[in-house]
Amino acid sequence: MQLDADNIEAYALGCAILSAGGGGDPAIGLVAARHTIAAHGPVTVVEAADLDPDALVMPCGLIGSPTVAQERIWSGAEGAQLAGSVAGLRGTPVDVLMCYEIAGANGLLPVLWAARLGTPLLDADGMGRAFPEMQQQAMHVAGVPASPVVLTDGRGNVIVVEAADNLAAERLARGCAASFGGVCAGALYVMAGRVAATATITGSVSTAARLGAAMRERSSAWPAALAGETGGRVLIEGRITEIQRHSGAGFTRGHAVVDGSGGGRRRRLRLELQNEVLAALEDGEVVATVPDVIAVLGLVDGRPVGTERLQYGQRVGVVALPAPEVWRSEQGLRVVGPHAFGYELDYVDPAADARHGIEATDAGR
Repeated sequence: MQLDADNIEAYALGCAILSAGGGGDPAIGLVAARHTIAAHGPVTVVEAADLDPDALVMPCGLIGSPTVAQERIWSGAEGAQLAGSVAGLRGTPVDVLMCYEIAGANGLLPVLWAARLGTPLLDADGMGRAFPEMQQQAMHVAGVPASPVVLTDGRGNVIVVEAADNLAAERLARGCAASFGGVCAGALYVMAGRVAATATITGSVSTAARLGAAMRERSSAWPAALAGETGGRVLIEGRITEIQRHSGAGFTRGHAVVDGSGGGRRRRLRLELQNEVLAALEDGEVVATVPDVIAVLGLVDGRPVGTERLQYGQRVGVVALPAPEVWRSEQGLRVVGPHAFGYELDYVDPAADARHGIEATDAGR
């Protein structure tokens, strides 16, 4: 598989879908990736099973505030600075880049870095969606150390973080990102190919490209199409009748309420927001929670709607997509389940709660 001019927009759309409303706006990343592919050629995507066991894999992306990231134009030189520093620390060149987070802008910037470096991109990532913290990655669950973490602003300034554990790496890297103006490029969880084959969420890049292509082919019924492509559930279609947001401590928190109908009755779904959409409740009963992806799609154009762009009166469909298997395990839920975000809620197994799925509703049409 390659990422090229023909499929990069579909891939970007898939990254936005998998972001669960967070991950930052991929628009700038898409423009930069499209330009770089035109200048340097397509990016080859390699499967984890085909990696040389000794290949050096560099997961990378942005660390810091998504809001600040949208205000900065990235030169593309960040990837070379990261790779050069990692090679110096490891004593061997970087062979393969990897998105540490497939969602939003972090699914796209490694593409332009790989194009400029002439290195392949691994068909894998560490999250399978968007999460806000660096230890919320499959590599952490697998016992891979995040350190040394390499950070750069792309202007020749580089910081290397050696931390006692992955939680400390998250805390220290965030502090460094603040010194770079709130956001920086980073490389972390650098590992050998034999480790990447089992410690990552494989198939992420190809999944994003497939989902984006499927949605671009549709002219209507986008929520049902997305549910069909992923084995997910349409939770509701309707209008946003309430929206509250506030920012603090690096997070945008709040809730949105969607009123719709289905099964011959009026329905109301409340979405809990914390950068991403983390839970959905109907009549006070939990119907979907993190780590499943709760995607909000606009019913006018089928595009994913980020939590910061939800608006009163907007017609939306809400779809719950099943999380990668690693996150549904007991250890995975301790890292990214509802309790990890401060919600006194238990994870809802989609298979056990299929009664809350709907085929479609007619609210707001």
